[in-house]
Amino acid sequence: MALAHDVMEHLDAQVIIVGAGLSGLQAARILSKAGITNIVLEARSRPGGKCLSVPNSHGGGIADLGAEWTNDTTHPRVFALIHELDLEVERVRLDGKAVLEDLDGNVIVHPYGTQAPLPDGEERLIDQMRTVFASHYDCVDLKIPYQGTEANDDITLEQFTLRLGGTRSTLASVGVWTRVMLGCEPSELSAAYFFLYCKSQGGLMKMRSGTTQGTYCSIKTGAQSLAHGLCDLLDPGTVRLSTPVKSISDRFHSVEVRSASGEIFRARKCIVALATPLYAKVRFEPPLRKEKAEYAASTRLGRYTKILLTYQRPWWRETGLSGASQSFIGPMSATRDTSDPSTELYRITGFIAGLQAERFTELTSVEQKEMVLDQLSRLFSADMAKNPTDFVVLEWACEEWSGGCPCPFTPPGVLFSKGKYLKEPHGNVHFAGTETAEEWIGYMEGALSSGSRVAAEILSLLYNETRV
Repeated sequence: MALAHDVMEHLDAQVIIVGAGLSGLQAARILSKAGITNIVLEARSRPGGKCLSVPNSHGGGIADLGAEWTNDTTHPRVFALIHELDLEVERVRLDGKAVLEDLDGNVIVHPYGTQAPLPDGEERLIDQMRTVFASHYDCVDLKIPYQGTEANDDITLEQFTLRLGGTRSTLASVGVWTRVMLGCEPSELSAAYFFLYCKSQGGLMKMRSGTTQGTYCSIKTGAQSLAHGLCDLLDPGTVRLSTPVKSISDRFHSVEVRSASGEIFRARKCIVALATPLYAKVRFEPPLRKEKAEYAASTRLGRYTKILLTYQRPWWRETGLSGASQSFIGPMSATRDTSDPSTELYRITGFIAGLQAERFTELTSVEQKEMVLDQLSRLFSADMAKNPTDFVVLEWACEEWSGGCPCPFTPPGVLFSKGKYLKEPHGNVHFAGTETAEEWIGYMEGALSSGSRVAAEILSLLYNETRV
């Protein structure tokens, strides 16, 4: 699909894509299939963005340090890619009981997938809170999520909860939701954004479910296999690693992308597949529209730390536990059994997020390990918890080209006033990323969806230009 302007100016490709996460790679793959040449520039030394899979240091199998879980019915794009790449899927073990650590440090054992009983019957208030939340996110229009959000966008989720009569335990439960889902505190994000996030994933119960309703599948070779597989489907040399982008200049008939090393790439269009807070690392010429720049600058990435604890045997199962837990006091807000019996790998994965993650980063590695092992021993009433064969920590907020995870959220006063500018193109520069998706924001499915959407935008424009 040659353009008339190509004759006047040499282009390295028809499209330059900034970011080799799933959204950028999905866009590249779709454009390539349509015959559109493209180059993908990635700052990291690896593809995948927040998908990071590494071999276990003890024993076989793969450890997912970033994105991990999916669903075989609600994530059609992920599973279509899994099948295309001939990848194997492991289903999370759902047997056994779960535990909840309340604000007083009491450990409550309860059936997996149910609300734990709390003092004074407060679990009923939490159930009521879920119902009220559902009535609000059911009203969200995912195509225009910023409309009709003014009232809920003026307050934080914490304020919203307290206005409904939320107690300490209710607020603590909401805190677990926001930490695990977005890496932040209820006092940090807009209530309206939380409802949008819930709606995009089919509702709070589906999101928080560890059963087949939620994200209960993982990829045996790791989630990063999706990124590696997409790279393999592209022409050799398409993806340029260790190439951070310094500036993007729109020249009307072309776009000039300059790397930090000074290398220049020219194309007809550009796709920015970065998390919105990372736009600040790139100089846009001309500058982004004021409202779009303000939206991006206002978004925040969660503080999120993932902990992987490997053991010689699944000792928690011996007492009828599933390995799933929630804690109101931390440092881990939640844990999950992520074992792979086929490789005799027995593992608990824990999540430290929000203010707990911020405090956790200030500790020494010895203090971090001691704190986590003490909590796990307390949760599961087992000294075996203190003897892992491997202990791995990844603090995503410390990753230079991530800045946190899973995806950006907005504080009060941003979504309603500036949300419509999130996906808006900037001349020949278009934008992707899981936060721009209409479904499954923050998940791999959302990333693939956004890549498909932006590729369709580009194809439509290039097709129309050739007809002029």
